[in-house]
Amino acid sequence: MIYIYNAGPLFTEADIKQRKYEGAKFVEILERNNKEYFLANPIDLPFDNTKILTSKEIFLGDYEHVNKANVFFFELASGDAGTYVELGNTIEKYMNGKDLKIYPIFTDLRLQRNGASGVECPIGFNSYLVGCLTANNITIYRSFEEAFTSFTKDFNLQ
Repeated sequence: MIYIYNAGPLFTEADIKQRKYEGAKFVEILERNNKEYFLANPIDLPFDNTKILTSKEIFLGDYEHVNKANVFFFELASGDAGTYVELGNTIEKYMNGKDLKIYPIFTDLRLQRNGASGVECPIGFNSYLVGCLTANNITIYRSFEEAFTSFTKDFNLQ
């Protein structure tokens, strides 16, 4: 079974629209290919909104899915601390031999602008964050679409 965990920020209208768009793309391709799947897209996961939702409840709910998933998408350019923690949990599993597919995404147009690099590059990402991916030979993607295309090839989806 393909068990996808889709990690990224959920705080702005743009974040919410993007996570919903991503979820719809997963569902469409997996159902069209008659694949057995579970999609843990946190924006769509049910929580009891009739009471105060604690940080502990959010962590435990998401952590359960991180432990069950075998496919991960991470939107990392936003600097969302929760997404970074989820990535850390996943990298630990990966480094301990779990068979996982990991699709990290750094969507930031400044990365591609004018070929700027080094001190001229208008942004920078934490070396430990990038290093946990490069040290494990995990491909880094520039967009969700690029990562999604790789996912469809990895799982022979049409």
